[in-house]
Amino acid sequence: MINPKFTLFVAFRYLFSKKKQNAVNLISIISVFGVVVSTAALVCVMSVFNGFVDMIVDSFTSFEPEIKITAKQGKVFDCTEMLSQIAENENVAEVSQVLADNALIGYAGNQTPVILKGVDENYQKVFAVDTLMISGDFRLFDFDFDIAVIGCGLSYMLGLGVDYVTPVAIYAPRREGKISIVRPDAAFKKGEFYVSGVFAVGQAQYDDNTLIMPIDFVRQMYDYDTLTVSSLELKLLNINKLNQTEKQLQKLVGEKFSVENRTEQQKDYFKIIKIERFLVFLILTFILFIAICNIISSLSMLLIEKKDDILTFKNLGANDKAVKWIFITEGWLMSLIGSLSGIILGVLVCLTQKYFGFLKMDLGAYLENYPVSIQFFDIFIVLIIVLIIGFLTAFYPVKYFLKAEKTIDKS
Repeated sequence: MINPKFTLFVAFRYLFSKKKQNAVNLISIISVFGVVVSTAALVCVMSVFNGFVDMIVDSFTSFEPEIKITAKQGKVFDCTEMLSQIAENENVAEVSQVLADNALIGYAGNQTPVILKGVDENYQKVFAVDTLMISGDFRLFDFDFDIAVIGCGLSYMLGLGVDYVTPVAIYAPRREGKISIVRPDAAFKKGEFYVSGVFAVGQAQYDDNTLIMPIDFVRQMYDYDTLTVSSLELKLLNINKLNQTEKQLQKLVGEKFSVENRTEQQKDYFKIIKIERFLVFLILTFILFIAICNIISSLSMLLIEKKDDILTFKNLGANDKAVKWIFITEGWLMSLIGSLSGIILGVLVCLTQKYFGFLKMDLGAYLENYPVSIQFFDIFIVLIIVLIIGFLTAFYPVKYFLKAEKTIDKS
């Protein structure tokens, strides 16, 4: 029969008492230190990775609507009936009509393709666009002439800033009519606009390619009627009811349309993030496993040193199972102490980085310091994994060593 108090008492004594051989003490310290460093590294790397993920999610949040409705087939659709249907949902605060397509802009001899995004006056109610502006203002509907705001990457590429004097040319492919071989330029419709502001999202796919203009101008460029859109972008009254509202809207608009939240709008991107996160966690867990395996050597030497004690325990009435659990418990305690110390060290390093930013990123990076986000679920998973690996690495060596010793004694 196993006495838990006796098992823990002896395991603690063996763990903290001075061994006969100094090498055993040294190997035990190195084993625990390896677990501490590996666990701390796992906590730090995962926290930094989470910080980058949060940064990316925040940048998407600033430019992607809480809910987006698009057609499953075709680029555009008529939103006449849908607008009145959506208005019936109690959790929908605002709806913005958006029409986006490819175009070409030219300025000062430079030309580049862009995503021309036309928005209505509700767009500022769906997004806090003013918080993204780094130059000028979001003033698309305050002038009698055509105005646009552009991404910071596009602005840098063309050498284009806020300018109400020099117009920028824009070309959109004609949707109707035939292309003339004699005059290929007739296949494009030309317009002009002035720049009222520059925005920065922090994502190259937006900052380097996006041009935002009034939706009426875009409809005119592509010869669409006044109720044609490529998407409807929604802001909710209560974001906590997101899933419920998404299901209600999907049922309302039917199977021909997609109703997606922010994560679903960037599902491929977030899928890649999850895969990368899993691979990072897997690699670091393998390194942690190697560090914990050092405990095997420490236990092996301890078992050799404590042969006389094992014989004494058996003479006092302890069976093989009780003796086995004494050494398994010690190996597990070494993993526990190492993992808890490593978690504390890792959290302290992450908090120091978060509040003082002692690790800087390269010059020209979007962030000055490496971002950190401590997630206690990750810490809990790390602790569980360390304890499981620690138990297994202690269980099998002790089991087979004692079994081998027993066989030798019989012979």
